[in-house]
Amino acid sequence: YTAMLIIPTGVGAKIGGFAGDALPVARVMSSLVDTLITHPNVVNGAMMYWPMPNMLYTEGFALDLFAQGHIGLLPVTTGGHRIGLLLDCGMGEDLIQRHIQVADAARATLGINVATYVVTQEPVGV
Repeated sequence: YTAMLIIPTGVGAKIGGFAGDALPVARVMSSLVDTLITHPNVVNGAMMYWPMPNMLYTEGFALDLFAQGHIGLLPVTTGGHRIGLLLDCGMGEDLIQRHIQVADAARATLGINVATYVVTQEPVGV
């Protein structure tokens, strides 16, 4: 069967909610179900290069839409996970370049598929 592991942010949960520290719980739960669906509060970017074959990992908004029955989720079966970066022009050129360098390093050293990046035309204020 399929289960969802959701750990909300800002509620003082004993596990999860920070840097994917619920990964051990997710690993145990994934061993008990056919498919486990979870989100970034539970596991972190380590899932990109140490994936569990029966875990679907998505961000919170998509998880909400899935839980409401508005969308379906499919596992990534070829090509690995693709990452796109949206960079706030308000960070300044130097910091934007550093983010791009980190993405390039992740691509080169970890094989992570950083597909593209876009810099906003107006500051977003993040």
